[in-house]
Amino acid sequence: MSSPEIASLSWGQMKVKGCSTTYKDCKVWPGGSRTWDWRETGTNHSPGVQPADLEEVVKKGVQTLVIGRGMSEALQGVISVGELATENSEVLSFTS
Repeated sequence: MSSPEIASLSWGQMKVKGCSTTYKDCKVWPGGSRTWDWRETGTNHSPGVQPADLEEVVKKGVQTLVIGRGMSEALQGVISVGELATENSEVLSFTS
């Protein structure tokens, strides 16, 4: 099973194929998607994405995890991304 496709992307709006919700930020994984609420883990443009933000999708069995940096590339990279890679997955992080 593959993750749902991003149907459209513009400033502050993401639509996932097969989902009626319009997201500001979202997480997708094989079989689902949900709002990515940065407040859950303290993510902000700096220091960036927190490992806890990614654990949910890694646990859902993704094989490749791609982390975008936002429309203006203001979101900084993942802290300790190496901790998230498992035997069956890899993490691709876009950093400057």
